[in-house]
Amino acid sequence: MADNSTFEEGFNNTYTDYSSFNGTFNGTYSNNTNGTFTGAEEKVETIPISFYTPIVYAVILIVSLMIFSRRYKANRIRKLAEQPEIFDEHDAKELYFELQGLSTTEKIHEKVLKAALLNRGAEAIRRTLKLKELAPQIELMYKNGSVGEDYWERFQAETKFVEVEFRETIQEAENLQPGWPKLFATLCQEICFNQALSRRYQSILKRKEVCIEEWDLKINSDGTLTK
Repeated sequence: MADNSTFEEGFNNTYTDYSSFNGTFNGTYSNNTNGTFTGAEEKVETIPISFYTPIVYAVILIVSLMIFSRRYKANRIRKLAEQPEIFDEHDAKELYFELQGLSTTEKIHEKVLKAALLNRGAEAIRRTLKLKELAPQIELMYKNGSVGEDYWERFQAETKFVEVEFRETIQEAENLQPGWPKLFATLCQEICFNQALSRRYQSILKRKEVCIEEWDLKINSDGTLTK
């Protein structure tokens, strides 16, 4: 019995010491951790943001994008303008501008300006038809790698320039005579087709002369061969 009472007293004392240690440790840990997190939360500061701050940011972003877009387009247009043209010099356009410049100092009949403008419009239509005729072949060659990026951009730029050229002729026709553009486009098409037939006929005559010279042929006045 003495041994049992001694064992119970020792066990109770040990449990009491452990409980007091556990309580002391938990209290200390709880106080330290709570104090640490409480101090950290107290140091966080919130910065107030104005209602107009996002609006100002959005405006600055939009303005920056607009400036970049304008500069990019300007540089692209400048590079396209510096590229050489596919066609030869535009004699009809230069002639019209010369006559228009002379009209400010000298008296030039209105029919002369109209004829020059019709010739300019016919040349614009001829170039438009030629570019549309070549477009499928050029696009196929570009996809196959036979044509480089520079030539492809040059071809596209030339197409746009020709369209702008014809629109300018329409505007000039309206300035010369209000209501004339409706008839102006039809006349330009007829002139373009007549010029094409004339060029074809002239090429046939040149080929005839070459054949006569190479084969030493003799032609009568009526166009028949001499026997």
